[in-house]
Amino acid sequence: MRNLHRVDHAASSTHCWRVTIRRRNEVIRRDFSDGVYGGREQAFQAALLYRNTVAETHPPFGKLEYCKILKKSNRSGVSGLTRVDRLELSKGRRMRRLYWEVQWPIGNGRSRHRKFSILKYGEEGAYQLALTAREAALEALASQTFSPYEAASSRHVS
Repeated sequence: MRNLHRVDHAASSTHCWRVTIRRRNEVIRRDFSDGVYGGREQAFQAALLYRNTVAETHPPFGKLEYCKILKKSNRSGVSGLTRVDRLELSKGRRMRRLYWEVQWPIGNGRSRHRKFSILKYGEEGAYQLALTAREAALEALASQTFSPYEAASSRHVS
């Protein structure tokens, strides 16, 4: 069950249900001991009630909010926007590719990418086109809730 698991550790005489919820930069953790709550089932019910209450008061990221998180390694200043300068082989010749690439999630752990050539549109033009494409894509995500489990569970489906 999400954010709720059983702890049975005989060596330390620990028998409880543990609620662990991670939101933004905070970890909310609480144990519900069988002894304190009068048994395994009563402790489970108390833990479940607590988990649901915390989940309501600390809602998960919306996809839009999550997609705007700026990673430490980002150099463009905009999340999901990357300037690419690479050499590629094309028809047996080395070609230099310069473009701004934009990406956004589309679900099931996958993402969509678009490239805008600096040679074709110029540095500023390619950047603006990429920025506009990302903003338009993120508007469509505004109503969706982000679930880190969505991507993980879709990979394990046989």
